[in-house]
Amino acid sequence: MTTPPQTQDSASVTALLVSHDGVRWLPAVLDALAAQTRPADCVLAVDTGSTDGSAELIAERLGGDRLVTAPERTPFGRAVAEGLAALPPVADDGWVWLLHDDAAPAPDALEALLAAAADNPSAEILGPKLREWPSLRRLLEVGVTISGTGRRETGLERGEYDQGQHDRLQDVLAVNTAGMLVRRSVLEQLGFDDRLPVFGNDVDFGWRAARAGHRTLVVPDAVVFHVEAAHRGVRRTPLTGRHFRRGQRQAALYTLLVNTSGRWLPFLWLRLLLGSLVRTLGFLLVRSPGEARDELSALARVYARPGRILGGRRRRRRAATVGHGDVRHLLAPPWLPYRHGLDFLSDLALALTNQATDMTAARRARTARAVEASETGPVPAEAQNLPEDTGLVARLLRSPLAGLVLLTLVVSVVANRGLLGGGSLAGGALLPAPDSAFDWWRTYLASGHDLGTGSAAPAAPYLLPLALLGTLALGKASLAVDLLFLLAVPLALLGAHRTMRRIVRSRAAALWAALAYSLLPVLTGAVQEGRLGSVVAAVVLPWLVHSALFLAPWHSADRRWRAAWRTSLWLALLTAFVPLAWLLALPLTVLAFGAGRRGAAVSASWLPVVTPLLVSLVLLLPWTVATWAHQGPQSWLFEAGLPAASLTTPLTWSDVLFARPGGSAPWWLSAGLVAAAVAALARPDTRRQVLRCWWVIVVALVVTVPLAVTSHHLASAVQPQPLWLGFPLLVASAAAICAAAVAGSGIRERLSGANFGWRQPVGAAVVLVALVTPVVGLVWWGLAGTDGPLGRREANPVPTYMTDTAATDPARGVLVVSGGARDGFSHVLLRGPGLRTGDDTVLPRVEEQQELTDLVARLVSAPEPEDVEALGALGIGFVYASPPADIRLVGNLDSLSGITPGSALLPGSRAWQVDVEATSAPAVPTSAARPWLLALQLVALLVVAVLAAPTRKVTR
Repeated sequence: MTTPPQTQDSASVTALLVSHDGVRWLPAVLDALAAQTRPADCVLAVDTGSTDGSAELIAERLGGDRLVTAPERTPFGRAVAEGLAALPPVADDGWVWLLHDDAAPAPDALEALLAAAADNPSAEILGPKLREWPSLRRLLEVGVTISGTGRRETGLERGEYDQGQHDRLQDVLAVNTAGMLVRRSVLEQLGFDDRLPVFGNDVDFGWRAARAGHRTLVVPDAVVFHVEAAHRGVRRTPLTGRHFRRGQRQAALYTLLVNTSGRWLPFLWLRLLLGSLVRTLGFLLVRSPGEARDELSALARVYARPGRILGGRRRRRRAATVGHGDVRHLLAPPWLPYRHGLDFLSDLALALTNQATDMTAARRARTARAVEASETGPVPAEAQNLPEDTGLVARLLRSPLAGLVLLTLVVSVVANRGLLGGGSLAGGALLPAPDSAFDWWRTYLASGHDLGTGSAAPAAPYLLPLALLGTLALGKASLAVDLLFLLAVPLALLGAHRTMRRIVRSRAAALWAALAYSLLPVLTGAVQEGRLGSVVAAVVLPWLVHSALFLAPWHSADRRWRAAWRTSLWLALLTAFVPLAWLLALPLTVLAFGAGRRGAAVSASWLPVVTPLLVSLVLLLPWTVATWAHQGPQSWLFEAGLPAASLTTPLTWSDVLFARPGGSAPWWLSAGLVAAAVAALARPDTRRQVLRCWWVIVVALVVTVPLAVTSHHLASAVQPQPLWLGFPLLVASAAAICAAAVAGSGIRERLSGANFGWRQPVGAAVVLVALVTPVVGLVWWGLAGTDGPLGRREANPVPTYMTDTAATDPARGVLVVSGGARDGFSHVLLRGPGLRTGDDTVLPRVEEQQELTDLVARLVSAPEPEDVEALGALGIGFVYASPPADIRLVGNLDSLSGITPGSALLPGSRAWQVDVEATSAPAVPTSAARPWLLALQLVALLVVAVLAAPTRKVTR
């Protein structure tokens, strides 16, 4: 409704003050009302059940006839409506000036609002500039709008001071109800929504007013000082409760859903749902469970009542006179939430840089104080050459660790020169990576798999971290695998150095140990043979040890429990790739518990130590439960990747002694480490710590020896297979390096301070050999390169026309037969591309595909015409013999009626097409329990991640 222009003096103004328990601010607010240069014609107050004397104060200052009382739970909009009902009718369409009991207007606020109304007669809603009370200078709002994520947008920077930079009249979506000047007819026509009792009513009212054709103007010359008591949680009412953030978020979701365009409603519905879940996860990660609870509660309260949304949309549609497109320019631009995200990331990077600079400055200050405090004696070495540049880049350039990381990166590029280029990284124990990380997600989440004749086997737990890493790598699964293998040495170096700094005092010893450890993935042959489990284990193991160090009983209870949850996460991640790690952790936990009981009389010291063993099993669901039924207990002995029986040879005593399960590196590269670990026992002052390392060595070797002399049988494999035991030997080598580093800390002072004897030359020789060993290993790796079965190759050796047909028509699967009469035949039935990383863990058991196994045996020996019909019954449209194709198999299939030769590109391979009309593929079995176990795993991961995070300190 548009009214005729009125002068400032002729327009009647009623100041309507809404109050609830605001006695601490009311005196200043009433004084500000009385001091207006253009006083209101009428002042009316509505009190909603105050118990602090607010009503009595208002009655005393304004008079009892100017006070309307309402129940305690009266929403803000209802209180305004009751105030309007108590006003006498007026001849002209006057103004209503809405005020809060915590909002004090400047003396000329009303005058400035009326002056702007006279100059802009089309404006029927006007609002002031809000400043923070009591600071008086900090800006709060100069008009307000809302973003597509529900964020209240003011266009101001955090903590921005008022310097006149926003002093211009402008059209806005809404103005705050604290100081809003609105035509009485507009207020009576639109009113406020009772679904918004406290929060969000100003944005909703402004949005509805804009749709009804009314203009809202912000007047910066008018200033109101606002406490924002409800918004900041300073004042708790029955309507806000203790969870005021829930009310704010609930109001934002409701406002968006009832006011947005119907065309965008489905998209917005889904966007707010996913956004709220992401916000909840973010709150959990920063240990704010209260805010996470409020976020989820607000989402549930709004989404559980779609009738309210639909009813609100109908009411707004009846009052609207203009389309959504006519008010779109008043809403926040769609890119604004993304800018906020970038601002957050830049603020985080700046904070990290400033923190690093502050740490350098603090170190220099400590050094300066030390120099001033030393009146006599030599100047400390740290103070002799104080750096001029304290920036983060300068620190990195001066850091020996950064130099070592750079060195290992360069050597990694040189040594892996044969692994660079096109194609997929595969070979040995490593299958090619799938085309996308989403293939890993699909395999991990599926309840059944169409490999072979169908399987309900549980997907390996390592597919979950691989899927996460692949998703972070822009969905490129091959890039995730490349990073793990090509950067295994630098990644292991970083973790090992962090751990060794907690164990040894000497920085030089920590750097030496980190470099020696980082070469283990190469020296053991894990990289060269494509042993995915051992490579990841070498990266993860130092972080697990670092977390477990805080389980010691002399740490505080809070720190020990947070360490227990972090250790649970690291142990679960390690076990996902190497299940044998959990079996190895069991005796080590027993030893650690015994040492803790002897070292400290703490009655409850055992619980944080045992917790990781139990919790990690829950974090690895559903695999820990389902693998016993599908793959048997032997599955706990095989790590991620193919068993690669042709590469896994029986271990000799030298393989065990020098940790050479792969046999790719010469044994003498580890001789210095073995000698240093043995010599470490001779130093008496560090012998206790060295013995702890030796206990780990003994446990690792005790586990290795019996497993090395036997073969083991997976339920999906026909023949028993030897075990790759790279991980326990990796643990033994790491413990030996740790023992040498512990004994090597301060060894120069130790040898120089003792009387000269045989210990000095022997000790010096051992130290020299130990120091040279990792350097020689690094040089050998750079010169020899990554020489092994791992390499770049075609990801799909099966002809593409076969796999493409099988992918579109599951009834035209590809039977791949490998091997020969001498070593035995193996087979796999594909319904799409060839086997990819992780697919080997979901192959059906031998008994589940016995029919197919018998059919392959007949094709190899003496096939009959009915065997062709059997191929069609099993949904097989093609047969492929990988090179070198067995001569007998080739002759049998070439002579069999109903099978015609096809094209095969690889030398020595053969292919055939089954001409029998294909029937439907066999039904894929599924596991009904898997979705529930996956849900339990998700909940467990979230809970443990929250418990493991640092405690967030909340300041009010």
